[in-house]
Amino acid sequence: MGSGQQLQALEDRHVNAVYDAIASHFSATRFAIWPRVREFLDRLPPGALVADVGCGNGKYFGVRRDIMVLGSDRSAGLAEVASRRLHPAGLGPGQALRADVLQADGLALPYRPASCDGVLCIAVLHHISSRARRLRLLQQLVRLLRPGGLALVGDEVSPAVPARL
Repeated sequence: MGSGQQLQALEDRHVNAVYDAIASHFSATRFAIWPRVREFLDRLPPGALVADVGCGNGKYFGVRRDIMVLGSDRSAGLAEVASRRLHPAGLGPGQALRADVLQADGLALPYRPASCDGVLCIAVLHHISSRARRLRLLQQLVRLLRPGGLALVGDEVSPAVPARL
């Protein structure tokens, strides 16, 4: 299908550049908390550390105030939008969300292995251009989990596109 560099360039051009350009508008259309994500987050113990890989606008930051969420997104535009959620208006001193966000490639995450109690990766896989690259992403997610950690990977796939890894 092409070299890793060619596939990354394809994703940069047709995914990341588009999200960078539409980040604010896109964010305004993504606000509902998916019930399965809420159920997943509710299963984690208080004080859990969660990596939200492909966090988009950060809508899952603050779903639970007793866990810490490390959000990352390949799109600089979406990471910037998500960073604005970290200090929502109306919160007093010491009430900031227990979250942080950075721009990072999900295929090369900058976190220590076995450092997270949970990993969340929602609506990301369909943006990855090859089976091998999707598997690399999944390997990165597993690498982050502590023994006994939980992961939720979900995606929106068109009925016309086979849902194969």
